[in-house]
This record gives sequence, C-alpha cells and structure tokens, in this order.
Amino acid sequence: MEWLLYFLVFVFGYIASKALYFVRTTRLSLQMLKASHLIYLSVMIKALENLSYSREMMLEYMIRAEKGAAQITSFELRFDEDVRALKERSIQLLMREHPPFFQTAIEFDDWDSSMEHLMDNKEMILEFWMRD
Repeated sequence: MEWLLYFLVFVFGYIASKALYFVRTTRLSLQMLKASHLIYLSVMIKALENLSYSREMMLEYMIRAEKGAAQITSFELRFDEDVRALKERSIQLLMREHPPFFQTAIEFDDWDSSMEHLMDNKEMILEFWMRD
C-alpha cells in the first residue's frame, strides 16, 4: 500500500510539473508574440518614414525639372494611394498569418488601432531600438 502512495505522489508531481511548464511556456510565447507585433509595427513606421522622405525628394526633383501641376498632382495621388494600400495590407497580412489560437492575442484590427497600440507601448519599442 505504501508503494502505491509513493507512485501516486510521483505521478501527481510529474503531471503538476508538466502543467506548470506548459503554462509558463504559453505565457512566454504570448509575450514574444506581442513583442513581435510591436517590432513589426515599428519597422512599418520606419519604412513609411523612408517612403515619405523619398516622396519629398521626388517632388523636389519634379519641381526642379519643371513638371506640370497635373503630373505632380498625379504623382501625389498615386503615392498617397500606395501608402494607404501598404498600411492596409501590412495589417491584413499580420492578422492572416496567425493561427486561430493566437488570433485573440492581436490587440488591434486596423492601422489606426495598431498605431494606438504602438503608442501605448512606445517605451518598450524605444528601448528595443536604442540597445547597443
């Protein structure tokens, strides 16, 4: 009878340690997933900053080359549409690439809410980009 008790205590301890390990790794996975969302969004912001700089350079070139107002307006409209599409597709792609189990971990559903999420966690992002 005593051996049965030892065996049951061992089995209970083994199962409890596996359950605690599972909970700990799940929590860590979700933290890493949320951090990856923030890094992805900050990279998209950096890409949009560079794109905006390129737009200004192109507008300056068009003005120096004496392009017409219609060409400049057309360029600006196409550029704005490309930026809007990039923002929309980047969020859609991020959401589509998550398995259903992790869909609840996504704390935003469009560009505006993703920027609010990024601003709520700006200290973490600044720390990430400022590390040596």
